[in-house]
Amino acid sequence: MSLLPRVAKWSRDMPDVAVKPEAPAQRRMLRIISGLHAGASRELAEREMILVGSGDDCDIVLADAGVAAHHALISVVDGHFQLRALDAPLQLEGRMLHPGDPVEMDRLQRVGLGEAALAFGLEDDPAWLALAPDDVQPAATRARRYAEPLVRRLPLVAAVAVLSLASLAIFVALVPSAGSAVEPETRLKELAREFQVSGQKIERDVDGKPVLAGMVADATARRNLQEQVAREELDVTLVLTTGEDLAINVGELLRAGQFPARTRYLGRGRVEATGYFNDMDAFRDFVRTDAVIATGVREIVPINLADPEPEDEAPANDEPVRIVAYERGEDPYLLDEHGNEYRVGMTIPGEGVLNSLGRHAMVTTAEGDIKRIEVRPIREDEKAAPGAAEEATNEPGAQTPSRAWATEQARAARHRQ
Repeated sequence: MSLLPRVAKWSRDMPDVAVKPEAPAQRRMLRIISGLHAGASRELAEREMILVGSGDDCDIVLADAGVAAHHALISVVDGHFQLRALDAPLQLEGRMLHPGDPVEMDRLQRVGLGEAALAFGLEDDPAWLALAPDDVQPAATRARRYAEPLVRRLPLVAAVAVLSLASLAIFVALVPSAGSAVEPETRLKELAREFQVSGQKIERDVDGKPVLAGMVADATARRNLQEQVAREELDVTLVLTTGEDLAINVGELLRAGQFPARTRYLGRGRVEATGYFNDMDAFRDFVRTDAVIATGVREIVPINLADPEPEDEAPANDEPVRIVAYERGEDPYLLDEHGNEYRVGMTIPGEGVLNSLGRHAMVTTAEGDIKRIEVRPIREDEKAAPGAAEEATNEPGAQTPSRAWATEQARAARHRQ
């Protein structure tokens, strides 16, 4: 019996086009690259949230020194990665991520947690090679920095020693005695009282630098405090949020937890969340998770637009609307042909609930499917003939698509009363 594969004979009826197989989907991986668990890895789903820390309730448990109980939260939404520090700072390349701060991870990089480190990204990303631990790198690579003879490095060593002695002399001459210096941590407490920082907490990062975390009234108060610290040249770090920041952070977590909503700060640590929550028990369980509590929010007030409508309320029109623009920026939204704006958590008639505005606008349909919204700007020839659109909306019994948007806003306002 021959082991060679059988080759199909050529026929005139066979098409002369090669069919290319579909490329397999790229896998996303999380790997431990340093510490007691170095070498461990797991595949990441298209949408999931992963809690990392030393606590038994974490999805990834690390026993290394310096790892907090709930150290970090990793969110994966449609292939996009977000990282948030929770109970302790995270060390990134060239910066420190303090508790409560989120960051979009647009490239593969090392994330330090105490004496451990991990990274996550596409499995075939070439950047993984640069993150390999020293003990798995080729010996030639590790020895490259020792290849230069010691004699050739002696002048450099001597120069460094001379510069160090000169710097020490200048330091002794210019710096007053330690007794007269103001303790940064003590001064931070005074500034926190002066600028009315609520929920203040002063800790030290991995480098021993004092860190003041808390919430101020608004962006102006935060800027004034930052300028005061700069004038006094205090070697400290400020992690200050405003009510608007808190609402944004809560909205991001709700979206990652499959509860897209539009959030609004109400004051005193309370945030209002408006959206379509079909399972309120699941919503309440989610807002009690450690990831949400770590944002500092005291209460989340839900405005559930999925509740049954009153009998005297006119039903919203489900006729699809045409999205003509995607406005990006700090407050992104979609714009339909009637001038209505749709932000995350709002329903686009005939499409579904808008759950994300990133590279693409994504909605969740009534059947629970994820769908991308197509933006179709109005062409010049369409602008020249507006009568057709008016004729369609002026038919007997017709209802303009903007009615759905207005009805939703009215329902949200009524819930607030």
